[in-house]
Amino acid sequence: MHILTAILRLYLIHIGAFLAVGLSTYYPPWDILLVFIYLLIIGLEARTLKMWSPGSRWKIILAWQGPGILLLGLIISNLTIWDLSNYAFFIMLFWYTPLMPLLSLLPGIIWRGWPLYYYLLLALPFIMAGYHYFLSIAPHVPGIRNLK
Repeated sequence: MHILTAILRLYLIHIGAFLAVGLSTYYPPWDILLVFIYLLIIGLEARTLKMWSPGSRWKIILAWQGPGILLLGLIISNLTIWDLSNYAFFIMLFWYTPLMPLLSLLPGIIWRGWPLYYYLLLALPFIMAGYHYFLSIAPHVPGIRNLK
């Protein structure tokens, strides 16, 4: 039950940031500020899991980043049935709307025919999973049990 609560909180934070950043894109300095607030809140949420077992943390992270990982799989598989890989990229852009203002700051570098933000967007499930996991790691304190 604790795991489901943590997953639900992350989804609520993500959807709230999706709406806030999406609406703030009309006001240039606010979208960048809201990205950093989103990252701060996600980091604070990760710190609440510092006493949990690593397995529980990974379950929460994989459930939270599951849509991004699934979309990444569809993009990499290059499915041509109904042009799923292009739709998956479009949906992935929406899924990571809370971080899009940061990607828009990147220079217009093209590598192998694709812009730099394309590769970073594909890496975002792993970047965000690593960000959450490394912030949730706490030094071992003797005498304190980990939650399961």
